[in-house]
Amino acid sequence: MQVRVLHLVKDGHSYVFRYGPGQEDRIVDEIVALVEEGETNLDWMDAANLSYQVVQHAAEECSHKFRTQLPGAKDGPCPRCP
Repeated sequence: MQVRVLHLVKDGHSYVFRYGPGQEDRIVDEIVALVEEGETNLDWMDAANLSYQVVQHAAEECSHKFRTQLPGAKDGPCPRCP
């Protein structure tokens, strides 16, 4: 399983989140819980930025799978992909 890592440094604190493909909902829920609990200095903007990174990783993986599963496609840029 490929492990993805999110890393945020804020006010001298380092936050590292590790998750695997298919665990995107879980990691976003954990980030939201940290903000809601208020025991860290993470705020909603941090949660939005980290969630955006999770979505970007998932989109890249989906795009890669799509490109490599097209008939005759090579692992590289797809002319039909934006």
